[in-house]
Amino acid sequence: MKILIVEDDRNYRALLFEFLTLRGHDVLAVSDALHAVALLAEHSHEISLVLLDLMMPRLSGDQLMNSFAYWGSCNTRFLIVSGSAGVSQYKDHPKLAGILCKPFPLSELENAINAEVARSKGVSASETAK
Repeated sequence: MKILIVEDDRNYRALLFEFLTLRGHDVLAVSDALHAVALLAEHSHEISLVLLDLMMPRLSGDQLMNSFAYWGSCNTRFLIVSGSAGVSQYKDHPKLAGILCKPFPLSELENAINAEVARSKGVSASETAK
């Protein structure tokens, strides 16, 4: 799966990058949402999932997510990974794959990504647990 990490904290971004790369994912990482807009505008058909922090300088994560919410040709989904309060307000977003509140165990991230991989292949979460 091709994953884009959008995280302004350098150490956290590096941790996520290493974790996902070691699990065989094709990973890109940027430090802010403006860089992510450029990547998604050009490569949205290649990027399956965006790990998205909400609180970032210049352009917030929710602004990024909302700008791609209704692109008919964009199948990219967003997994919010944020320490921000009130993330549950995004639970009905049309492109939302899930929400992980920082700090979270990496096993939760792996479970969320596995569920998204299964969803993209048309397999239910209960079937992947077998």
